Amino acid sequence: MRKENSSRLTNWREPLPAELRSASVVLSERDLSTTMPVPLHGRCDQVFDNGRFLYVVDTKRRKKPAVYLRDVIQLSVYRVILERESQRLIGYHRSVSPTGYVRVTGYGTTSYLQVKLLTTTQVVALWNRYWELKTRKAAANPRVAVVQVCSACDQAPRCPRYQY
Repeated sequence: MRKENSSRLTNWREPLPAELRSASVVLSERDLSTTMPVPLHGRCDQVFDNGRFLYVVDTKRRKKPAVYLRDVIQLSVYRVILERESQRLIGYHRSVSPTGYVRVTGYGTTSYLQVKLLTTTQVVALWNRYWELKTRKAAANPRVAVVQVCSACDQAPRCPRYQY
């Protein structure tokens, strides 16, 4: 989608953050991918362009307005992809904001919760750690064992903190 085809948010019914009030939605429900610096992919809910930055937004349905680490990682992956692929995806290059938004809905109102995104270096480090664990070249070593998380981990049998 090119900028001239994007939709201005003049009739948006939700309380938008200041950075998004005069922005255009340039991507909505779009698959994103890149092979550099590591292979990454995802499906971004919205990307806004306010003329200065692109902002990534992901919607979560929750009982309470909350942001989790997995939300920050997800939005950060979208940021890394957009930094490299905005020309291909939207037809022009624009820097991606170091902050994004988790749009939380489902408790009677909608909130946009701003989050500081991870850097490219941090995203690549997480990607490398994931594959070290997945290929068993490294051992899991969580600070605290959480039964709901640990019981689904394929590293649990070798983990020093997990007890069956």
